[in-house]
Amino acid sequence: MNYLIKKYEGFSSKPYLCPAGVPTIGYGSTHYSDGTKVTMNDKPITKETADALLLNYVLNEINPHIRDLTLTDNQKEAITSLIYNIGWPAFSKSKCYKAIKAGDMCTAYVEWEWIKGGGKVLPGLIKRRAEEKYMFFCEI
Repeated sequence: MNYLIKKYEGFSSKPYLCPAGVPTIGYGSTHYSDGTKVTMNDKPITKETADALLLNYVLNEINPHIRDLTLTDNQKEAITSLIYNIGWPAFSKSKCYKAIKAGDMCTAYVEWEWIKGGGKVLPGLIKRRAEEKYMFFCEI
């Protein structure tokens, strides 16, 4: 699990600004496990620390929200990658999420977009969304 997140986020031991201008570290983490925001002045972290941050976020901030959905392992991987990237608040209000809950996979497929970062269409997000969609919908 978390293959897609690691693939598309990549690893950085040092803080960097993501395309939206948010200080980020590890595999796209914007906060530490204690809730503290990442800053550009933070010390580098190890891959082990980055793995722990990613796992903590997935277990505590994503899994509780998707626990009641009937999903295959591939679907969990895909939806976890999407939510990790756009955040639960945005996903929870989306037509895509409502469609998945209702079992309307045609609408969910169309609404699985989110290809902009910092207001710009990003080629990396186009590729990421395509792979997530394939993983999520190929078994239906």
